[in-house]
Amino acid sequence: MIEAAPFAPGAPKVWTIPAGEPFLQRLAETLADVAGLRKNPAALSDDLIYVPNRRSARALTIALYQAGNGVPILPPDIRALGDLETDEPPSGAEEALTDLGPALSPSRRLGALAKLVSEFYKARGDVLPLKSALAAARELTRLLDQAALAGGVDWDLLPTLVEESDLAVHWQESVDFLSILTTSWPEWLAENGASEPYERRWRVAEAISASLAVNPPKGQFVVAGSTGATSASQLLMKTAQALEGGLVVLPGLDLNVPSDTWNAIAGESDHPQHSLAGTLDALDVVPGDVPIWPGADNQRLDSRRRLVHESLAPATKTADWLTRLETLSGDRSPSDFVDDALKGLSIIEATDEAEEALLCALMLREALEQDRQTAALVTPDPAIARHVSTILKRWDVSVAPSAGVPLGRTPAGSLLLLTLKWLEDTGDPVSLLALLKHELAAFDSHTVSALERYYLRGARRWDDVHDLAERVETLTEIKNKSRHTAVPDDVARTSSTLLKRISSLAGLISPETGFADLGVLLRELTASETAAWSGADGAGAARTLDAAMEISSFFDGLDRPSLYDLVESLAGSETVQTGDQDHPRISIWGPLEARLQYADRMVLAGLNEGVWPATPSADGFLPRRFRSSLGLDPPEALLGLAAHDFAGLAAMPDVTLVYSSRREDAPTVASRWLLRLKTLVKGALADGTSEALSPSLVRNPRGWASALSDLSQTSDPRAAMPRPTPPVSARPSKLSVTRINTLQRDPYSIYSEYVLGLNKLRPLGEPVDASARGTAIHLALETFGELSVNQQHHQRLCDLVEDNLKRAGQPDHIRASERASLQAAMADFLRWWEARRDRVVNASAEARGRMCIDIAGEAFTLTGVADRIETFVDGTLSVIDFKTGGMPSKKAVNSGFEQQLPLLARMVMSGHFEALAPAQVSEIRYVGVKRQLEERIIAGGPEEVSALADTSADILKRLIEAYSNPSAPYLSIPRVQLKSDYEGDYDRLARRAEWAGELGDG
Repeated sequence: MIEAAPFAPGAPKVWTIPAGEPFLQRLAETLADVAGLRKNPAALSDDLIYVPNRRSARALTIALYQAGNGVPILPPDIRALGDLETDEPPSGAEEALTDLGPALSPSRRLGALAKLVSEFYKARGDVLPLKSALAAARELTRLLDQAALAGGVDWDLLPTLVEESDLAVHWQESVDFLSILTTSWPEWLAENGASEPYERRWRVAEAISASLAVNPPKGQFVVAGSTGATSASQLLMKTAQALEGGLVVLPGLDLNVPSDTWNAIAGESDHPQHSLAGTLDALDVVPGDVPIWPGADNQRLDSRRRLVHESLAPATKTADWLTRLETLSGDRSPSDFVDDALKGLSIIEATDEAEEALLCALMLREALEQDRQTAALVTPDPAIARHVSTILKRWDVSVAPSAGVPLGRTPAGSLLLLTLKWLEDTGDPVSLLALLKHELAAFDSHTVSALERYYLRGARRWDDVHDLAERVETLTEIKNKSRHTAVPDDVARTSSTLLKRISSLAGLISPETGFADLGVLLRELTASETAAWSGADGAGAARTLDAAMEISSFFDGLDRPSLYDLVESLAGSETVQTGDQDHPRISIWGPLEARLQYADRMVLAGLNEGVWPATPSADGFLPRRFRSSLGLDPPEALLGLAAHDFAGLAAMPDVTLVYSSRREDAPTVASRWLLRLKTLVKGALADGTSEALSPSLVRNPRGWASALSDLSQTSDPRAAMPRPTPPVSARPSKLSVTRINTLQRDPYSIYSEYVLGLNKLRPLGEPVDASARGTAIHLALETFGELSVNQQHHQRLCDLVEDNLKRAGQPDHIRASERASLQAAMADFLRWWEARRDRVVNASAEARGRMCIDIAGEAFTLTGVADRIETFVDGTLSVIDFKTGGMPSKKAVNSGFEQQLPLLARMVMSGHFEALAPAQVSEIRYVGVKRQLEERIIAGGPEEVSALADTSADILKRLIEAYSNPSAPYLSIPRVQLKSDYEGDYDRLARRAEWAGELGDG
C-alpha cells in the first residue's frame, strides 16, 4: 500500500519523479494503485491526463495497460500539451473560442510574412528575392514564437527603447524592420480573421481551464511530465492545483539544490532547473514542499543524480565545487561518492563521426545478446541517427530513427525536387540523367544508359532539352568521327525518340502555370496516377507541394529557380516515417522524442559543443538588452531545456556518453556538460578519472570494433603492381604516332585501351578541357588553311575558332572572358603565317599517313596525322605540329621519349603520306598557338632531320619487337621520371596509389 497517496485529502498538489526513473512507468503504477485499476479496469476511464507529446501519450497508455496486469482496460483521456489548439475543447469551452479566428497554417503564416517582408523592402526601392524573403520571414516567425512562449511581451515599448538608446545604424534599421511585427502583422491578422498559433493555444488553455473550473472532470485531472516552459502549460498546472482531484507531476526536479543556488538558477537560463524554477514560482510552491512520487525514490541512483545535477550547476557556483563535493558526499569520502555515482556511467571519445556511429551501433547490437534488455540511442544529430540505423541493417536489425527521414531522401520527395531542379535548366545533363534514372521514373533503362553514354557525357553542346532533341543527328555525326564514340543506328533512333518525349514534358510547366501542371508532369514521368503521391513519402511530398502552392499564392509569376528554392526550403523541414515497424527492444530517438522514455541501456551520442547542446541562434533583429526590456528570454533559454533533457537521460542506471574528437574533418570539443562532469570527477578522483569514466573491458565497444576490423584485414594489405601479359594475338598491331609515346611512358594505358577495350567515360557536362580546346583551335586552323584566308581576315579566323569552341561545348561566358586573349593569339599567328608566305609554295593541313613495318614476319601499322606540312621553294618539306598547351623539349625528343614529329618525318620521307611524294624534310618544329606565339625547332636541315627520324624508327622497331614477346608485361608508368603531374585515365585501374605509395583521393 502507498503511505501518502496522491489525491488524498491534504495531499500535496505538486509532485516530482526524479531524474533517471522510468517516468511513465512509475506514473502509471501509482495511478493504477490509487484507482484500484487491477480490480476495476474502468477505474481511470473518467480521468483527464496531459503529457508533453503524442509519443509519451502512447507510451503512457501502454504503461497503464501493463500496470493493470496486462488485462484490457478502459484508458483515461490522455492528451498531448502540444496539441492544445487541435484537441476538441471540453464542454463549455466552445463559446470562449467563438471570437478567436482559426489558427494559421505554418505555410500560410510563412507566406503572409514573406509577402510583408517583400513589401517592406519594395517600399524602400529594393527588390528582395523570394529565398531571402522566406529566410527573413522564418526569423520573424521564430521571434513571434519566442514572444508567445515568454508571455507578456509588450511590443509597444520598442519605439521607446530605440529613442532612449544610442544604437548602431544596423540595429536601428532592424528595429524599423520589426514594424512588420508591431504594425503590419496585427493588421493582416485582423483583416483576414486569423490568429497566431501560440495565441490560440493560450486562449484554448484559458478556455479549458475556465471550463474545468465550472465542470470538473468526473475523474482526476493530471498534468505530468511538463517542465512548464510555456505559459499555456503553466495555466493548466494552476488549474490542476485548484481542482480537488487535480495534481501536477514534474519531471526531474532536483530536491537537493540549496536555497541560495535556487536563487542563482532564476538568473541562469541555461541551467537544467531554470524552467522548473519558473514553474514553481508560478505555482507558488517551494522545492521543499514537493514530494517524490510514490514508488519513484530509487536511492541507488541518488548519487548519480546528485553528481549530474552538480556538474550542471550555475557558473557562479562552480568556484566551490570541491566544497560542494564534500557536502554532497556526506559521511563518505568524495572519491567513494563519485565511484558510487559512476556505476553504470561511462564516456567514450570517438575519433570521428564514422567511428562514433559504429561504436553506438555495436552497443545497441550487444544489448540484443542480453535476455529481454532494451536499449536506445539518443542524439540530436540526424546524420548519426541515420548512420547507426544503416549499420544495424548489416546485422539484419531494422531500427528507423524516430525523427523520421528528410523528405528529400525519400523516393517521392527526391523525385519532386529533381523534377523542379531539372525544370530550372532542362538541358543540364546531370539533372536530366538523375531524373531519367530515378527509381520512380518509368523509362527504359537500356535506352537511358545508351543516351547517357553516347550523348550526355562530355562537354555540353546544347542549350536546353529541346535543342538537344533537335541536334541528335548533328551530335551523332560528331561522335562517329571517333572510333571510341561511334553511335549505333538503333541508339540514335531510340535516343531521339526519348529526348522528344522529354522535351514535350518540359513544356508543361511555365512561369504562368507555376505548380498547376506539376502533377501532370509527375504522372507522365512515372506513368502512374499515384506513384509520386503514395506511401508516407508521397503524402509528405503532397503536403510540401500544398504548402508551396499556399505560399506561392502570395506572389505573382514565380520563375523556375524560385519554385525550386521554395519547395527545397519546405522539404528541408519535412520529415516522414519510413513505415518500418518499431523494433521491440531497440530505439533511436531525438532528445525531444526521448523525453519521459526509458530503456535499460541508454547511449547518448553527438555530445559535442555546437551539436548537443546546439549553439544558440543569434538574434539579428534585437540587441540583447532590448530582449530583456521587452520580456523576451535570452537566446540561451533553450539551452536550459536541452540541459534538463541531458540531465534526465544521464541519470539513468546504464548510460554511455559518446562524442567525437573530429567532426566534418575538423577538430571539435566535447560538450560543455561533459567537460563539467569530467572536471567534477577529477576533483574527487584526480589521476583515476580516465579509468573511472571508461567502459569496462567486457563492455568496451572499441574492442568489438577492433575485432571486426581484424576480420576484414587481408594477409597482405598492399596491392602488387599489375603485370598483364596478354597473348600476342590480343596485342595491338596498329598504333598512331601519339600512342607510341604512350606505349613508352605508360604501357598499361595501351593494354587497358586496346586489349581490354576500356575507354574512359567523360564526366557529365564536363568543362571544355585543354585537349578539347586544342582540338577546336586545330580544326579552325585547318579550315583557315583550306579557305586560303590571308592575314587581312583576322576576324574571320577568330570567328572560326569561337565557332569551334562553341561546338565543343564551351559556355558563352567563358568564350567572352577569353576573347581578348584569343584575338591576340590569332593576330600573332597571322603575323607568323605572313612571314612564311615567301618560302612556302604549297601546304597540306591535317595530312594523314600510314606505314607498315615488318616485325618478325608480322605487319605492324603506324598511323599519323600532321597538323601542317609545308613545301618550300627548294622542294624540301617542313612538318609542323601546333600546340595550344605545353610543348615537348628538344631534349625529350632527342632522348626518344617524344617521337611524334620524328616518326611523322620518317613517314613523309618514305612516301607514306596521302597525296605527298617522297621528299626530304628540312625541318620539324612545334608552334605554340598562344597569346604570344612560340616556336621550337626540333631539327633543322635535311641531315639532322633524317638522323633523328632514323633513330626514332629504330626505337620504334625495337619497342614493337619487345612487346611482340608474350612474356613482356604492360607496366603502369615504369619510368617514374616520365609521370605527369596529372592522374592518368587508367591509374586507378592499376591501383597505383596502393602499390606505388602515391597519394590519391580514392
